Amino acid sequence: MITVAPAGFGRGAPVFASIAASLAFLCGVAAPLLAATHRRVARHLGISVFLALVTLTWLLASPSLQPSRLDPVRAAIGAIAWGIFALSWRDRWDVRRQPEPEPDAPLLQARAHLPPLATAIVAFGALVSLAILVLAWRIRDPERALLAQAVAVACAVALITAASGVAVARGRRHTAGARRLPHRAVRHLVVLIVFAVLGAVAMTLR
Repeated sequence: MITVAPAGFGRGAPVFASIAASLAFLCGVAAPLLAATHRRVARHLGISVFLALVTLTWLLASPSLQPSRLDPVRAAIGAIAWGIFALSWRDRWDVRRQPEPEPDAPLLQARAHLPPLATAIVAFGALVSLAILVLAWRIRDPERALLAQAVAVACAVALITAASGVAVARGRRHTAGARRLPHRAVRHLVVLIVFAVLGAVAMTLR
């Protein structure tokens, strides 16, 4: 409703865009209700058909998606909403239903604890990612806004991924004489630096 309704039901929107948006809303509501009984049909309805109708709505109402008509706050909320949508359908298509756990079975214990400062590293990556997204939405030039926003989204995703990888890699066991960072952590650090530089370049486009 944050990202599709303004385009499908906005001023000057074509009738077919409103119809496609309404059908997308019905698919989004009906799919979770069918997930328990008809899982495959629900996934096709909630992912394939839903995304096709949403894309059709945006294509039919493309004037509503111009950078000059976008609201930064609404766009940020819409990004979070689409992230929740992706997480809600993240399970594999061929996953079979797991058996019910026994009520008398003991609780599983964690195999390991988070390494020191893992939460702080991930939180720092998330805060920097949000700052890059907010700064990108402050660009008013339509020709540079789209490029800056695309680069900002890529930088934000890379920063969160790299921060998570570095935080987890710090807790792995190493040999007694090894003092270097593992290769995966070095890779994530390189990605972190590269995308941080790209984010700084995108901010200079303002």
